Amino acid sequence: MYLINARLRAPEIDGRPAPPEGRMPAPELRRLLMALARPQDHIEHVYSEASPVGVDFGLFLRQPTLDAAEGVAIRLFLRLLGTAPELDGWSLTDCGTDLTLALIRLEASDGEACQRPAIAAR
Repeated sequence: MYLINARLRAPEIDGRPAPPEGRMPAPELRRLLMALARPQDHIEHVYSEASPVGVDFGLFLRQPTLDAAEGVAIRLFLRLLGTAPELDGWSLTDCGTDLTLALIRLEASDGEACQRPAIAAR
């Protein structure tokens, strides 16, 4: 299973993101996204939260590879943007897994981030 993070950016008004009260709420976007999912997308769970510029998502996808999971997520969000007229002007600005950041953190911890604590001797 893979966690794919995505961001939908709300349209701008006079160079600034539209105010939250003028946007489709995050829970409604989540419901719409789930309604557009196909069985072969293998979506296990979707999390959505409003952000200053739009809505952030976390998609848990059961796919055989990271590339497959990212591809499913991108296609699903493009389907959403192409289907919902109320999302006119919205855009998909991020969609994927930030493995680079995770590897930087792992390297900075000298590998300790992935070590399990020792089990106390009985």
